[in-house]
Amino acid sequence: MAASSSNLKIDRLISGGVITNYYCSSRCRHCLYNSSPSWKKEYISSQMADKVFKTLKRFSVYSVHIGGGEPFLNFEGLKKVVEKANENGVYIEYIETNASWVESEREAKQKLKELKSLGIETILVSISPFHNEYIPLKKVLKLINLLREVGIEIFPWVEGFLPEIKRFDIEKTHSFSEYIDTFGENYVKALPLRYYLTLNGRAIKTFEQFFPKKSVEEILENSSPCLELNSRTHFHIDLLGNFIPNPCVGFKISIDDLGKELDGKKYFFINMLYTKGIRELFRFAKENFGYKPQKGYLHKCSLCFDIRRFLVLEKNIEAFDLGPREFYEQY
Repeated sequence: MAASSSNLKIDRLISGGVITNYYCSSRCRHCLYNSSPSWKKEYISSQMADKVFKTLKRFSVYSVHIGGGEPFLNFEGLKKVVEKANENGVYIEYIETNASWVESEREAKQKLKELKSLGIETILVSISPFHNEYIPLKKVLKLINLLREVGIEIFPWVEGFLPEIKRFDIEKTHSFSEYIDTFGENYVKALPLRYYLTLNGRAIKTFEQFFPKKSVEEILENSSPCLELNSRTHFHIDLLGNFIPNPCVGFKISIDDLGKELDGKKYFFINMLYTKGIRELFRFAKENFGYKPQKGYLHKCSLCFDIRRFLVLEKNIEAFDLGPREFYEQY
């Protein structure tokens, strides 16, 4: 594949979501965005939500999903986001949740009723061994029942895991090692396909021990421009006004810069990868900062992440297009 002759320009969007917060009640092993309870307790402001939805409409995107982190950790903030979507004529396809906030049935039901009155028709409920490390299945089932009572559609992600999770005590959380001991290593190897996982973010660390790795030489030999940075589907825009291409987490593009060619200095690393690929990033880090790779990596994205994490955390590189810094710290 030939290198792109010009810098990246995001000039069209198709489908995506809005990240209301990165802090979360869980630190799931598969999390693309490295969310955890340790992130700053920041939530998208009403003003930023308004700006995000106006930007989406400018690109003819009239519906998105809402995710996190855990969006329900600031319920008043979540309601304001939905209100801003309504004001701008952007439909909320669904709101993602892990059900960790469900304690009192009465209070939870009231929150769901309030969201329904604001036009929310569907809630995605996370169901997986990853979430079960932090959230007892009992809470998840309670939320599902409440959604039925209130009349909100349930998007169970992924319902197929229920029989396995029900093998354990639903009142308690269960570690990943319990799943491995009970179902074996092949069960774990099948998880990415069953969950439609992108092996990026924290999933790299979780699954690199279960899958064969490629040598750095092999990855660099097959290097080509990273055109994934121009992905138009399943993108996310976060609470800070950053556009994040799918699946290129740990990169950020200001929504103010969408629709125009990205400046070479401001977006040094993004343009390097978009025009020349991982080979150039590797050369840059090795020659300028003494980067030393590991023996092997799952794929080019895990090598890319390792280089960027080295630059951000060990060399304290402050680049506009790399971040947020906590993304690299919470790996």
